[in-house]
Amino acid sequence: MKIKDVILDLQKNQTWVNWNHTRDHILAGDENQEVTGIGVCWVATKQMIEAAHKAGLNFVITHENPFYDCSTNPQTAVWEAVLEKQALIKKYNIVLYRCHDGWDMFPEYGVADQWAKRLGYAFEPRLLNSYNQYAQIPEQSVAEIAQHVAAVLSQDGENGAYVFGDPTKRVRRLAIGTGAATNIFSMLDYRPDAVIVSDDGITNWYAAQFAIDHDLPLIVVNHAGCEICGMKAMEAYLKQQLPPNIKVMYIAEGFDIHYYTSEA
Repeated sequence: MKIKDVILDLQKNQTWVNWNHTRDHILAGDENQEVTGIGVCWVATKQMIEAAHKAGLNFVITHENPFYDCSTNPQTAVWEAVLEKQALIKKYNIVLYRCHDGWDMFPEYGVADQWAKRLGYAFEPRLLNSYNQYAQIPEQSVAEIAQHVAAVLSQDGENGAYVFGDPTKRVRRLAIGTGAATNIFSMLDYRPDAVIVSDDGITNWYAAQFAIDHDLPLIVVNHAGCEICGMKAMEAYLKQQLPPNIKVMYIAEGFDIHYYTSEA
């Protein structure tokens, strides 16, 4: 089976993706190679690429951009890092495919639905082309939700969460987004008591300031922490779709997030 056939199989039901304007492309390598094995990850770090090679895999599916930025005017250190990573990929003859737009909203196995599943609340059915989900939950404090979120994240490399706003506020209506797509303004129509967002999905001076001024507590998690569950589920999905002789494995990227607090 060629790598391009795996990609086509992955793309065939992704009707929400605008294929004329998407992040989802082959970033390196020859798609006509026969696939020897597939490594999936949140982002293809150097340690992930090394692990994929050691496992005998020649096809890596990354959710985020492994080359840091799309700019042709980066910092010199970043440009040198891009060249170094490209050389490593070429050395190991790895094909690198980014699957972002197609996997964020992929039903059941994708990032949005897996994050909701991880949290364990009874979210209303998500619109196929929406990043947001909403739930009526048993009344509890923001602090209690944050503790629950931190416990959920621990299996995916993050051992905490932090809060903007009043941790004692009682919550019945909860809203979440997907990964960095946590635009609080797109969630306001639901009139949430609190929202769960990612660090890459808000700005302190804009979204957090607005939330504080309007008594909307933000429970903030790391971007990777709330998306890795979706990439782990991609392993299960591909194993169902592909011949059993093709090895598929999620490989950790090194995005372990540790929180430290004062004694006070």
